[in-house]
Amino acid sequence: MLNRARTTALAVAGALTLLCGAAEAHAQSDILLQLRSGSPAGDRFRVDSAGGVVAIGELGIGIIPASGAGYRMMWYPYKAAFRAGGTDDGGAGNYWDDANVGFYSWAGGNLTKATVFASFAFGDQVEVTGVDAAGFGASNTVGGTAAFSAGSGNHVCGFASVAIGFTNTTGSAPGGVCAAGNGQGSVAIGYRVTADADYAVALGHRASANGHDGAFVAADQSTTDSLEASANNQFSTRYAGGYRLYTNATTTAGVQVAAGGGSWSSISDRNRKSDFLDVNGEDLLARLRNVPVTTWRYRAEADRSTFHIGPMAQDWQAAFGFSRDGTTINMGDIDGVNLAAVKALEQRTTSQAARIQTLEAQVAELQRTVQALVAAQQPKP
Repeated sequence: MLNRARTTALAVAGALTLLCGAAEAHAQSDILLQLRSGSPAGDRFRVDSAGGVVAIGELGIGIIPASGAGYRMMWYPYKAAFRAGGTDDGGAGNYWDDANVGFYSWAGGNLTKATVFASFAFGDQVEVTGVDAAGFGASNTVGGTAAFSAGSGNHVCGFASVAIGFTNTTGSAPGGVCAAGNGQGSVAIGYRVTADADYAVALGHRASANGHDGAFVAADQSTTDSLEASANNQFSTRYAGGYRLYTNATTTAGVQVAAGGGSWSSISDRNRKSDFLDVNGEDLLARLRNVPVTTWRYRAEADRSTFHIGPMAQDWQAAFGFSRDGTTINMGDIDGVNLAAVKALEQRTTSQAARIQTLEAQVAELQRTVQALVAAQQPKP
């Protein structure tokens, strides 16, 4: 039994050795075509039996293999650049001539350009003139360093900026030509949106930073008019269908603004609440009586002519303890306190009105009694 096991193990080991040897042999394909040049001779082009192809060159050595209009796949060792597709525009077709080829660049498709260091262009009539930039799609112009575009008809001019979609712009592109000066770090995603300022973001449909740095503008498709920022570092949105902001994963807490509305509606469904306690109205009024209400201005508010009215968060916290900290006031709580105070005052007013009515009746009765006594004391004729 033991000898049989040893024999089987040796047979399995031998089979594995043969299989591994066969796999190793297959991993090394034979050279079918080998072109060499230079002194000493070195490989310049090889084709192996597995279909692998390699073209080898030296940076800064050689001339461009082809120029002008035509259709080709071209490796240009002098600039370590690659081209594949066509440049036939019915004219000179100089898209891939030496002057339009950047070092370490790549361009493919139809009438594409990647003219500077490490640029990448692919698609139809995509032109990349920004160092380390990339463009995909159709009729896109990417002029910003380290910029990116995908879609159609975009102009991406700001440093490290991004445009995705249709006819979007980052930075400035007068006449469709990128101009240096702004758009750094800007983002334009959507349809006809413009992030023409540093660190600006434009999203959706016809949204524009309008030249304001740090602006965030997002717009819907409800109109053909553009939503434009009106100040630096401003947040602007337009959504004609309303707004919904949820603060938990199950969308049971948050606020809403209805379409065409002008104020927030807080989710206040009884079925989404718990731990109900009655409110002592008189106690609430006593607490509220000790909360100072003053007029004031925010220190950071730019318009120094603007005043506000209301309590301080510290006083509110001391009186009611509803807030999580002593620097904020929950507007739902302040509405609730005001409503409870109104109810308490209404109850007090109703009680006082009933007491007044009773007292008035008693006074009237006393007046009638006095009048009767006075009449009784009058001498009879």
